[in-house]
Amino acid sequence: MALRKITEEVAAQNSLEKAIDILVERIRSVTSADCCSLYLSDPFKKYLRLAATDGLSKNAVGKANMRIGEGLVGYVGQKQELLDLADAPSHPNFKYMPDLGEDEFFSFLGVPVINQGELLGVLVIQSRHKHGFNELEESFMVTLSAQIASIIASSNSLRENNDGNIKRCHGESGTGGIAIARAIVWQPTLSLEDVPVSRTEDRQMQLELFNQAIFQLQTEMDQATLEMQEMHKSQAANGYLSGYGNMLDDPTFQDEVASEIMDNGLLASSAIKVVTEKRLENFKLQGLKEKYFDVRDFAQVIISRLVHTTPSSVKIDHDQIILVVKNLPAAMVAELDRNNIAGFITVENATSSHTAILARDLGIPAVIGVPLNLNEVDGRVLIIDGHNNEVIIEPTQSVIDEYRQLVSQNREQADMFSAEKYAKNVTLDGVPLKIQLNAGLRHDESDDLPKQTDGIGLYRTEIAFMLSQTFPTEALQCEWYDKLLEQFKGYPVCMRTLDIGGDKGLSYLPIEEGNPALGWRGIRVTLDQPNLLKTQLRAMLLAHQKYGNLEIMIPMVSRLKEVLAFKKILAEAIAEIVAQTGKNLTSPRFGVMIEVPSIAYVLPEIAREVDFFSIGSNDLIQYLMAVDRSNAKVGRFFDPFNPAVIRCLKYLCDKSREFNKPISVCGEIAGSPLGAIMLLSLGYTCLSMNYSELSRVKYITRRVSFADLQNVGAKALSLESADEIHNLYSEYAANQGLSRIIALNEDVRLNNK
Repeated sequence: MALRKITEEVAAQNSLEKAIDILVERIRSVTSADCCSLYLSDPFKKYLRLAATDGLSKNAVGKANMRIGEGLVGYVGQKQELLDLADAPSHPNFKYMPDLGEDEFFSFLGVPVINQGELLGVLVIQSRHKHGFNELEESFMVTLSAQIASIIASSNSLRENNDGNIKRCHGESGTGGIAIARAIVWQPTLSLEDVPVSRTEDRQMQLELFNQAIFQLQTEMDQATLEMQEMHKSQAANGYLSGYGNMLDDPTFQDEVASEIMDNGLLASSAIKVVTEKRLENFKLQGLKEKYFDVRDFAQVIISRLVHTTPSSVKIDHDQIILVVKNLPAAMVAELDRNNIAGFITVENATSSHTAILARDLGIPAVIGVPLNLNEVDGRVLIIDGHNNEVIIEPTQSVIDEYRQLVSQNREQADMFSAEKYAKNVTLDGVPLKIQLNAGLRHDESDDLPKQTDGIGLYRTEIAFMLSQTFPTEALQCEWYDKLLEQFKGYPVCMRTLDIGGDKGLSYLPIEEGNPALGWRGIRVTLDQPNLLKTQLRAMLLAHQKYGNLEIMIPMVSRLKEVLAFKKILAEAIAEIVAQTGKNLTSPRFGVMIEVPSIAYVLPEIAREVDFFSIGSNDLIQYLMAVDRSNAKVGRFFDPFNPAVIRCLKYLCDKSREFNKPISVCGEIAGSPLGAIMLLSLGYTCLSMNYSELSRVKYITRRVSFADLQNVGAKALSLESADEIHNLYSEYAANQGLSRIIALNEDVRLNNK
């Protein structure tokens, strides 16, 4: 009778929120329980969130989350089975959550709420007394959970139907975090392809208009560059200038356009089109992809100014908008008003890499190469998820709330981590760790950054090369390296020699290959271009001569011969610097990146030639598993918790210790919360990561026991599946009170960089 009455009363409500509030009140009143609560699955099926309670803190409703598998509630959700306990705190999965106010409860009965095999939530009753609930109460809860499952499912279905326009689109690449705002589509009145070739009667006026457009762009560039430098984005500013400044300063371009106007009587926009298309045809024949896009974008920028259509002319009626464009040149990224533009989306993927690099360094959420119909998104609410390269169109309010909460939680966690960013890097049982920085574009020129790290474990020298239009001179490179070594004076700075090829290209050294991942890249390129390599080494060594904190590392090593050839060129460069300066020069520490699996089988020979090893885990896993990370069909096989991967990592760590050579990990897994825990369990004590991950990993590693993790690692090595291994580390993290941090920061088995 009570069962039917509760079901009818709940079903009669016109909102799910009101229905579940009544549900928990009625269940508590007709059972021997002192508390009844309902937890519902989030839209992503990762968490169980307290949705209603009669007995726990009302302030926790909508806020208290437990990951599937976490705590007793998460355990019920994971197992999808009833759990009846007389003494809940004694259960190994029990998790104390002070915000819930459940200190006084001992007995626990949890039943999963399931509809057509899908977990919708967990229904729980609790009692202050230590006794198990009887069979009648168990039966009552199981029956009731089955009946309310249909009500919850119907409510979810209705909500989805009402918001049937929701759509997720994936782009080719993304940057930054999350942005939520209405979209404004900006389309230039004229693109380069649409400009007609027309003539003018007033040639002098057209020439003056062209000169004014050039002057306007130069002025805007100077202002944008100054602002970037004030934000300590000096390398981005250099790249920005190199991308467009060289063309602004190119007298031949301006002379040719002036000639088309004055000699042939073309309109300024037509003259730009004619001159540019000749150059584009040239670049196409030469395979200069980056140069092609840069010049095309530059021409479009000038034409946009001639017809007064730039993103800055977009009328913004909202506090913030998401700018949606077909293509966005880097010059226009720098102009974006961060007070009004929350992020941007481009439809074309064929854009200059400067656009993505500049957006990343300026911290602008963006997704590039999204297959959107521009006419269908204007004015609609969008979510940009730069981490997952995803755009959500017309999200439901519940999805918006999820992302807002994610933003809020990330902000709260960032503050929590930041409070310990200067803390000593040591585990609970006193084992010292080295937490180092992966760098490329410098984040901060103050003295503050080195104090947060144990130095730079990986400096990607190629990024500065990618932001230049020609090979940088020895003097310019020396200036870059000098500033970095000075900033980190007293700390080791490990510079990787130029690592191009694969997915990292230079516009002035095009590499066209059928399978670039297995092609001409890394040390293979620089050994084939010894003058290029020696110039870089000389620049590094000149800076090292002043500060003495340089380490050099070479990428993509696959055989001993490459190491020996490199050391010969390094020795020559050292001898030249000593002869040139007349000063002594201590040879910097030298190491290799372990990315190619063949290295594992020649470690004894290579160990005799190097001072240290550093694992580039992204490429090592890619080659070990034969997985192209950019291929959606096989991307799921890229899994750092695969048994083969962790056994390989353990082997490398043990061997380096046998040869008395320090080893570190500078790939993606080092900066992942669960990945860092896994690496410690395999014996690694030196991790290097991006700046945004530093304080988080320091916070986590200060709350784990190195000795205990060795036992966890030993067990992981005996397991046969990636899921088992992943769950093992998740359980350890949960036992250390780190599950929320892991859950919030863990991408789906780590997104590739």
